[in-house]
Amino acid sequence: TGTDDKIGCSVAISSNTLVVGAYQEDGSGTGVNPATNEGAANSGTAYVFTRDGTTWSQQAYLKASNTGPNDSFGRSVSISDDTIIAGAASEQGSGTGVNPPSNDALYYAGAAYVFVRSASIWSQEAYLKASNTSGGDYFGASVSVSGDLIVVGSPSEAGSGTGVNPPSNDSDSNAGAAYVYSRTSGVWTHEAYL
Repeated sequence: TGTDDKIGCSVAISSNTLVVGAYQEDGSGTGVNPATNEGAANSGTAYVFTRDGTTWSQQAYLKASNTGPNDSFGRSVSISDDTIIAGAASEQGSGTGVNPPSNDALYYAGAAYVFVRSASIWSQEAYLKASNTSGGDYFGASVSVSGDLIVVGSPSEAGSGTGVNPPSNDSDSNAGAAYVYSRTSGVWTHEAYL
């Protein structure tokens, strides 16, 4: 626990597993259960807790694979069985799709991260970006997972298109969009731009 970590900004539960976001946590570590420090202001985190009977215990401390200051990882979280998604709406990568190279080229483009559990061990399964990444879109401001489907909200995306998979542009400031991803045999793919 640290001052201004904002633990509890987002919460989600599935059966006896609870995930809690803390989008202003300051650790600079990456992955699952890294050493704790105060090296990356407002990078964000998510904590996983499990219940045995009526006793709760912490199972994991989750960080992005590319932790950066002010990324706000954990601003949104969702869980379905053994899959967690955490949004980082202020992440700055310019990549698109699933598992692109990481950089810091676009302010507040946003990202989402998928973690899976085998037995009691969590690992990162995917790093998700929009199919049409732009700065200031805040992709990952909202997230939801159900089984092998994920939807990620991007409230400031600027496309003027309508319906499913319209041509992408930046003609309608803050119009917003949502992106759907599906998983087959542990591999995530982008399925729709809404």
